[in-house]
Amino acid sequence: MKKLIADMREHSNHYLVLVFILAFGALAFFYFQRIPQVQILSVFITAVFYVVWGVVHHHLEGDLHLRVVLEYAAVALLGFLILLTLIKRV
Repeated sequence: MKKLIADMREHSNHYLVLVFILAFGALAFFYFQRIPQVQILSVFITAVFYVVWGVVHHHLEGDLHLRVVLEYAAVALLGFLILLTLIKRV
């Protein structure tokens, strides 16, 4: 846990960008709650930017591997599918 906090302090600008991406995605998701197509698009764009952020972050850290890219893609896909299911259910 101490390593995570130290990493967040050292790279606070990276994590600030991540918070901005996720906050913008959440705001867009709730703002467009009456337009499901735009909600789906906003979730997709947020997922793509999340993966891009992860790739850039790990590239700058020097520890970018295919496993890391696949992990970010899997988390983004899981989040996208969960939210897509919630949008389509309504």
